[in-house]
Amino acid sequence: MKKTKKILAAVLAVSTLAATLSGCSGGNKTNESVEFTEAASTAAGTSESTEAKADPNGEKPTAEGYGMLREASTSKIGSLNPLTYTQSYSSTQIKRSSMTLYTYIPNADYTACEVAGELAAEDPIQVDEEGKVWQIKIREGCVWENGEPLDANDVYYTWKMILDPKLANLRASNFANDGIEIVKAMDYFQGNASWDEVGLKLIDDHTLEIHTVSMQSPTEVMFHLAHPANCIINEEYYEKGMNADRTENKYGTSKENYISCGPFIVENWINDAEITFKKNPNYPYADRIWLAGINIKVVEDSSTQLQLFENGEVDYVNLSTSNYLKYEEDPRVLLAPYNSVRHVVINTINPEKPILANEKFRQALYYGSDRQSLASLTKQNPAEYIVPTTHMVDLNTNTSFRETEEGKANRKENFGYDPEKAKQLFDEAMAEEGLDKLTLTLHYSDTELMAQMSEFLQQSWPKVFGADRFELKLQAMPANQLSQVKRGWKTNPASYELSWGGWVGNDLSPWNSFKYWTSYYSNKNEPYLNEEFDKVFNEANFGENRFDDGVRVKDVAEMERLLIEPAIVVPETQDIYKYLKSDRLQLSMKNWANRIGFAWDYSKVVE
Repeated sequence: MKKTKKILAAVLAVSTLAATLSGCSGGNKTNESVEFTEAASTAAGTSESTEAKADPNGEKPTAEGYGMLREASTSKIGSLNPLTYTQSYSSTQIKRSSMTLYTYIPNADYTACEVAGELAAEDPIQVDEEGKVWQIKIREGCVWENGEPLDANDVYYTWKMILDPKLANLRASNFANDGIEIVKAMDYFQGNASWDEVGLKLIDDHTLEIHTVSMQSPTEVMFHLAHPANCIINEEYYEKGMNADRTENKYGTSKENYISCGPFIVENWINDAEITFKKNPNYPYADRIWLAGINIKVVEDSSTQLQLFENGEVDYVNLSTSNYLKYEEDPRVLLAPYNSVRHVVINTINPEKPILANEKFRQALYYGSDRQSLASLTKQNPAEYIVPTTHMVDLNTNTSFRETEEGKANRKENFGYDPEKAKQLFDEAMAEEGLDKLTLTLHYSDTELMAQMSEFLQQSWPKVFGADRFELKLQAMPANQLSQVKRGWKTNPASYELSWGGWVGNDLSPWNSFKYWTSYYSNKNEPYLNEEFDKVFNEANFGENRFDDGVRVKDVAEMERLLIEPAIVVPETQDIYKYLKSDRLQLSMKNWANRIGFAWDYSKVVE
């Protein structure tokens, strides 16, 4: 069986590059280069090779696994439907219990990661001369948790449902036009083409065919199909959950309305309270998973989570800012930069606040943001940019976009903070809009971090613009509700004024991570529709010359500039993962890259 593995060691090493362009020094860890760090107590008594390989004694994972990983989460899963989820936390659980055609996994000795076939038996096969027709072979012997066969028919059904015009699934564009653009897929989703015209074909029970608009590479096809939105659904269960007019579906809303096939199987689930997974012995890479299962309890209070950790009831805990200050020197602390930038989202079409459409006003918010002080307060990295420090443009040289000349050109002195310029822009915008005083509301998710960040802006912006002329009100709400409010602009232009965003992109293709701002992305936070931006995005992702030296780097820089210069969004910080990990839990890899599951799903419990 042919299978070309794409080794991605660079994605694990890249985080050592974080914040190297910050220009700050001193004792504040937030403004220094943040590397992957691991608890000294965990590594005590082990060698470097032992830490890199999770099999120091010649042991092998058993079919049933050993030890339960115990987690506590402030987030609620909400839904395990890959076609409609809105929260990244949901996608983590979807990937734990379902399969995509391709996935990111640790290699056999846990020294690097690779993108490889999960449900697919091998790399995509090019069957034409232009690189626009690809066949995918499905592994034989794959099954759902009930033992029923899982084959190409399930994949084809999933494809038809995610693009179904009546269902109007939020993740349709992730599949139709992301890393690759599928012929007529968006046209069908928008009701402008028939299914027969779509470039998706079922050849036989173990063969599928994809027709793309542009020339693609095998790696691009694999990256595209590894997205959590492309997890496979079960026809029997999906049809059972369909309403009468086939516009809504209950799939993934409860254990009774869901069936697993991934690394783990949903064993018990009380939605919004607790979920338990058990290891799936039939998973293609079961021989790389040590755990017997995972138990997650929803514990919304971070202090309660920390108490559970100290009581030995959970195996790791995400540290809030205040808790991190208490444990900053604790050897159990793990740190790594996040691959997303937190930014303020602006509703430029809000009819009640037309000043939000004024470019000078938005720029005033950008230059009026004291990112260094905000980052120091919240223990993050200041970010006046959009592309995170983790995003790579050259795997051969381990070069991040932020290290390139184009990436450096988009940086601003003092992290973009220029209060005099901000005040001038604010005054000019207010005069143009005929306003003497302005009050805006900033929505945020009800977590300690987002409260701190929001309160900082509430206090700092009036100091720049004048407290007698500008007021910022705050409104907290659960994350799921906030997502609905932000995306409500399509039907209710006054759904919000300002909010927070932070898209997670693929570290290995920063050009693709700008999809969230394209006109055709179906899950947009803000009403940004720009033909020039779409053109650059299409050139970077699908253009015939995109593989030429420097082309994609320039395109990434241009897309970032198109967002920053008119302040379509206002970037503020790049977050840092801060965890306490129990000695009971051993990590498979030294570079633990939680965002692709290595930290926890491939860890080992030692009693």
